[in-house]
Amino acid sequence: MKNKFTFWFITIILSIILIYTLVNTILMPVLTRNPLPKATIQNTDEKEKPGKSDKNSPKDDTISDLPVSNNSKEAMMKLFELRKKELLLHSRLSLANEDSMYLVLDLVNNTATLEMKGVSLHECRILDSKISNSIKMYKNDDLLNWMAEPFMVKHVDATIPKISFVEKVAPKDSIEANKAEVEPAPAKLGDVYMVMDFERNLRLVIKQVEKPDAEGKKLITALKRKYQGIEIRRSLQSLLKFNREPAMPQIDLVLPKSDATILYKALPLHLKVILKM
Repeated sequence: MKNKFTFWFITIILSIILIYTLVNTILMPVLTRNPLPKATIQNTDEKEKPGKSDKNSPKDDTISDLPVSNNSKEAMMKLFELRKKELLLHSRLSLANEDSMYLVLDLVNNTATLEMKGVSLHECRILDSKISNSIKMYKNDDLLNWMAEPFMVKHVDATIPKISFVEKVAPKDSIEANKAEVEPAPAKLGDVYMVMDFERNLRLVIKQVEKPDAEGKKLITALKRKYQGIEIRRSLQSLLKFNREPAMPQIDLVLPKSDATILYKALPLHLKVILKM
């Protein structure tokens, strides 16, 4: 009887420890808010220190007194949206001064726009989008600090090649050349599924709305399993170390196949993305 009691006591204790470890290292980081890294903002207006006359300007008084004079939820939300709009304009201005294309994701109006020097080169409609809870749960300065500057891409995986080409063997003589006057058939437009990891802990997944064929479905499944395997390994390592890294906030976008292909093939290697949410 005593041995049986000891056995069940040890089993219950070990079960409690195991459940606590699973919840603390795997479930909680996914279900709760994840920390959003701050962006480093370089403000050129701060090079010169303001004088006494600047401290008493009407503009500064208005901004600083707004939260004090009106503490209503509506006023605070309006101020939050204005600050978010200011950061968006600052990001677009900084990229407009660079000699490279960039992507503007407007999740408010559901558009994805490829721009260069502030000029729209290609705009497509976002048919559907999904934002992880670790982003949607933030409605304060943490979100503003995270979105304060463009996101720089670190790694890209896709089911279609970045550059496609047609191999053509040169004819040996004019007779063979005349036989090969028929234009080669255009390359098949592969099914699109891409994963982009950015600095400051952001993952962007873009997929087509059309149903893939058998070959495309195989490639998409393989790419999904690759990232599922990465998450499983992270979970197993967290159990051994009793510590799990925060889950990566993710944004999923659904685009027409043609638009998704154009964006992927046109985007530069060192892509920068601006988010509007």
